[in-house]
Amino acid sequence: MATELPNSQQLSATEYRLLVENSPVMIWRAALNAECDYFNDTWLAFTGRTLEQETGNGWAEGVHPGDLDRCVKYYLDHFARREAFEMEYRLRRHDGVYRWIFDRGTPFQDDSGGFAGFIGSCVDVDERRRAQAEREKKGEEQLAWARDFEKFMVAIVSHDIRNPLDAIGMAATNLLHASDPAAVNRYADRVLRGVRRIEHIVADLLDLSRERQGAGVPVVLAPADLQTICRQVLEEFEGVAKERPLDLRCQGEPTGEWDSHRITQAVSNLVGNAIEHSPAGSPVTVKIDGRDDVVRVEVHNQGQIPPELLPVIFHPFRAGGEKAGRGQGLGLGLFIAQAIARAHRGSIDVDSTAEGGTCFRIGLPRRPAASVARRHNGA
Repeated sequence: MATELPNSQQLSATEYRLLVENSPVMIWRAALNAECDYFNDTWLAFTGRTLEQETGNGWAEGVHPGDLDRCVKYYLDHFARREAFEMEYRLRRHDGVYRWIFDRGTPFQDDSGGFAGFIGSCVDVDERRRAQAEREKKGEEQLAWARDFEKFMVAIVSHDIRNPLDAIGMAATNLLHASDPAAVNRYADRVLRGVRRIEHIVADLLDLSRERQGAGVPVVLAPADLQTICRQVLEEFEGVAKERPLDLRCQGEPTGEWDSHRITQAVSNLVGNAIEHSPAGSPVTVKIDGRDDVVRVEVHNQGQIPPELLPVIFHPFRAGGEKAGRGQGLGLGLFIAQAIARAHRGSIDVDSTAEGGTCFRIGLPRRPAASVARRHNGA
């Protein structure tokens, strides 16, 4: 049994009233008919309404329509059973914004011990709810991404890695019986190409993992020449795209401080994508614009990206659809190109129409380290 406080320590009716009226918590009271007959100033300040507007069932006008039936039913059910309750619902604030409210109601007694109604207290828990919803959303996204990753890892192992492994195995077997130096060189070259292809796949997956974990792809900045980089990329593709006109154009100054290896990787991904996804024999053009502090590289072809793919074109595993393998557009190339641009404090975007073809643009600050310093200094 609770011990009653001495009269000298008990709060007077006036003190109780002041405590309730000035509480930072929103407080309400309902009479025997379940209709509210009191709201403290904190509640009225939150809703921006008068006591007359809120009393009776007026308070329900501020409850979000999507929560109203549930809220009222739960309230009346517990009121009828005279049981305390807790619930959350959205209540309209004075500025028209709905905020999540945690409401706890409890029955109270009059001086004779009879049931007199309910008293409730409410606190704004909107930030907690939003944080919880964001965590749930991220959890769902991570789960969906994990499922995609598992699906595409099966595709990579079954096709993209198995094919070069088969080629390596066959070439190695032929090497055991080869005596002609030309044949030995030919089979050894096949082994090396297969190894390089697997190394490239593994490197892509490592970059994917770093980017997804928020670490970003690592870059080492040093003086670099975009014109030289792009020329070397196009020369590498000339052997596999002999029927293609590969054109390089440059305006302005193409030099800056970048990671040559990573920029080569990004441009190679874009050029390879342009060759693969455009009509046979059509040209692929690379343009460099070095007339500004941000140097731009454009890779243009005559193909068109389906409009429904444009919003997810840089997402891993999305661009190629259900049957994606490396040869069919695994989706990692564009994702990694975007990650490389970001690592240089740059950007990447794409335009694609039936009339104009497709153009990917990478914008690279000429000195990324200086760009970061200016941001930190508030310039």
